[in-house]
Amino acid sequence: MKPGIEHFFTPVSGYAYLGHDTMLKIARAAGVKVRQRPVDIGKVFEACGVTPPAKQSEARRAWRMRDMRLWAERRGLPLQDRPRFWPVDGSRAALTIVALAIMNGSVDRFVSAALAAVWARDLDLAEPRTIAVLLDECGADVAGVMAYAGSGEAKAAYEANTSDAIAAGAIGSPFYRVGEETFFGQDRLDFVQSALTRAA
Repeated sequence: MKPGIEHFFTPVSGYAYLGHDTMLKIARAAGVKVRQRPVDIGKVFEACGVTPPAKQSEARRAWRMRDMRLWAERRGLPLQDRPRFWPVDGSRAALTIVALAIMNGSVDRFVSAALAAVWARDLDLAEPRTIAVLLDECGADVAGVMAYAGSGEAKAAYEANTSDAIAAGAIGSPFYRVGEETFFGQDRLDFVQSALTRAA
């Protein structure tokens, strides 16, 4: 069986937003699935000693915003490069993604919607009502998914994603794994594509 793409990320990540649609296209072209694995990015940063983007220097943040604008233009994506609701706690959205995956729901579609909520629509992803709206837009069972997102099984899977990301050497979001090969950053998606070709 061909390996798919494991996607370790936080749903409030700007670079995960910029790379998500392209990653899905690469996976479809290769005939493989994406395993969406949202993580507690705070724990990932702490484990590898990385300063979170919101706490970096003003010069570093300014460069990051310029870089994101360039990538958004290249990808043809709308971008609020200074969103009103960032940084915010992404755990509610992450647990919703985990719940959708366990329930065989429209995971990829919801991940796209959650990322765009922050970076294109200026929505507060920490708010339950935002999650409910996004689930409804994706045609999901809103009450059922939100209830399951609070379950012990969903929380355990979220913690496992985080532990696995740290063990794999993740230093931020997005972080990709194809088989035993790992790649950091949406600007490395060409390498992800090459890894899929080799695996095939």
